[in-house]
Amino acid sequence: MKKLIDFILKYRWFIIAIILIITFIFGYIASTANIASSIGGLLFGKENEDYVYYLDRIREFANDEIFIIAWETSDPFSAQTIDLLTKLELEIKKIPIVRRVDSIIDAQHIHSTEDTLYIDNYTDLIKKNPNRSDELKNELISDPLYGSLVISHDGNHIAMIVELTPDEDRPIEEGPKVVEKVYDILEDNGLKRDQVHVGGIIATLSEVIHQSQLNLRRLFPIVCVVLLLMVYILFNRLWPVFVTLLVSLIAVIWAMGFAVLLDRDINILVSFTPAVILIIATSDVVHLCSAYMLELNANKDKYRAIMKSVSEVGKACLMTSATTFVGFVSLSLIPVPVFRQLGLVFGFGVATALLLAITILPILFSIMKRPKTWHRAESPVIRMMDAVLDSIRRISTRNPIKILIVFSIVLILSIYGITMLYIECDFNKRFSENNEIRIDEKYFQRHFAGFSVLDIFIDATEQDGLIIPENYRSISKFQKSVNELLETDKVISFVTLIEEMDRVFNNGNATALSDMTKPMLAQYLLLFEMSGGRDLDRFLGFERKTMRIAVRLTETGSRAVYDIAQKVNRIADKQLNENLRIENTGMMYITGVFLDDILLGQKAGLITAFITIMLLMMIWTRSVKIGLWSMIPNVLPILILGGYIGLFWDFADSDTIAIGIIAIGIAVDDTIHFLIRYKIESEKGLGRADAIKQTFHYSGRAIVITSLILVVGFAPFAISPYYTVHIMGTLLPLTLIVALVADLFLATVFTKLGIIKFRKRK
Repeated sequence: MKKLIDFILKYRWFIIAIILIITFIFGYIASTANIASSIGGLLFGKENEDYVYYLDRIREFANDEIFIIAWETSDPFSAQTIDLLTKLELEIKKIPIVRRVDSIIDAQHIHSTEDTLYIDNYTDLIKKNPNRSDELKNELISDPLYGSLVISHDGNHIAMIVELTPDEDRPIEEGPKVVEKVYDILEDNGLKRDQVHVGGIIATLSEVIHQSQLNLRRLFPIVCVVLLLMVYILFNRLWPVFVTLLVSLIAVIWAMGFAVLLDRDINILVSFTPAVILIIATSDVVHLCSAYMLELNANKDKYRAIMKSVSEVGKACLMTSATTFVGFVSLSLIPVPVFRQLGLVFGFGVATALLLAITILPILFSIMKRPKTWHRAESPVIRMMDAVLDSIRRISTRNPIKILIVFSIVLILSIYGITMLYIECDFNKRFSENNEIRIDEKYFQRHFAGFSVLDIFIDATEQDGLIIPENYRSISKFQKSVNELLETDKVISFVTLIEEMDRVFNNGNATALSDMTKPMLAQYLLLFEMSGGRDLDRFLGFERKTMRIAVRLTETGSRAVYDIAQKVNRIADKQLNENLRIENTGMMYITGVFLDDILLGQKAGLITAFITIMLLMMIWTRSVKIGLWSMIPNVLPILILGGYIGLFWDFADSDTIAIGIIAIGIAVDDTIHFLIRYKIESEKGLGRADAIKQTFHYSGRAIVITSLILVVGFAPFAISPYYTVHIMGTLLPLTLIVALVADLFLATVFTKLGIIKFRKRK
């Protein structure tokens, strides 16, 4: 390391020129970035079989990529309301990516007179027969095809269902644009935003994008200001602020340039790279600045202080960066495109931050004037920090057994809490209670059928197989059983249509299933189409061998939807004929299917990070025993995090485990800095007590400072109302605080008891 630092100082101007050139290149590349990604590219990847099946089905039938607009109205069938809906539909349909729009003006009324079937729009019938308005309104409310979808349970609210054209390559960011265009159309026609409610997966994803872009604009400057202020408070001088800002910004530019090299269309989570790399880079810089100041205090000349501080602490930073790199790169094991890219970009950013820190800082130190002596009396924060550290050292060395007992009790409680963990992925619940998405979700739950959709597809083995009486009867019974599930709000298929037509023809007395014949079923379908009925192709394939059952659910969580689908499969096994094959799909369903794979990937990432870091510790310490014991203070915070969530939360969102992967890579930094200094002091021949005291003097303050930097740096993420971002400002700092406490107490206890020890250098 000393030879490297000497080389850097010798050729400093050449190295500065190289860094500037690379920075310019990466800066230019980063400027070409486009924040965009398709839904499939963001969540599943185009190679996912379930997603490919889903795409094939929605192209052929209907698409659950919808958003719903609803509002309250005193008279849904007034001329004013019908005119408004007509104008709105015409304008919304002009939006290029809108496939169709449905409302009460599209609802069809099936009725018969003298054995003749008629299909008319409800609104057309009301125009012809105004005196039947209330009667037809009540019929629409109870209509098995349209009731609770385009009109509320009580008839005082109406909804428009906007369906987008299926396109797996369409950027997810197009959703917010469509929503904004629809809002503009509504406002142009007299409906203000506070009058309408929106729901559906497009509305949810649009809010995700909105919050992400808002956070991107807010978070980076806030994190930057907070960190620089923290650096100034800790050092009580400006030059550390300047060098921190310089190194961090260059690291951010390099990381973003690398991200764009991987994929010009960076996804929404990768867009948080600047704030994260800024935090990590600041941590490295503060460690090196702190060591440099302490070496200057020891009356060394500037050159010797640079060489000693950067070489010794540089080794520790190399280890800490390696473990942080492992933690971040382990995110790539999660089988979700967004995490794969995130892990690679964060890993590159960590490596870059270290490289720039140990390259630029020695050069800056050599160019700058020798700083004034850094006295702890200058800062009340430093005085308080040193006092706390001294107390921790004395408590740990005097009461090692008691401390082990306390941590053992905490460990047992945490393991118990982990056994109670329930993992779910509910996009709506990733928003705070006062977010419009959550408020609107409750509105729809009160007034309409659930907008969470499970699509069930049934395939027969032969043409016209679905209208073979035996098959139709089994499908009808199956659909009725699905409709009776507690989580089911509404079920619609071509069976629903035939049952309604049969009821109308028989004046409310349905034909028994046992009396249904193939000619009768075929005749019903033909009559429907000849009478002007629409959208049969949204539920029944042309060859009558494939059908879709749309199930509206009260549940919005993807695991809950998946569990309901498993109930549906069990019903199908009992009630569907053997020549009928069932497949479930839908965006929430395939997310639920994929959730277990995501969790397995997260667990694999966590285990990989743990094992790799443990091996690095064994290699560095040249001791299997020390490597194993050194991991205890670092795995404990992850267990405490899991235990806390299991004990006090109803469920943990699937993104939560990613926090553990990130945390274990960062948390081990404190252990490394502690053990490196303890090893140095032990090799000098100092006894355990003196070696521990010197370790606290040289590294204790730096450990606390960098932990504070990380906690304070990530804290602004907590202002985000979106869960995945929010927990990076709450759970991650909490985990890092626990890791700091565990390191300071347990590492001290392990060294005091001789569990971790190093031999004197010969």
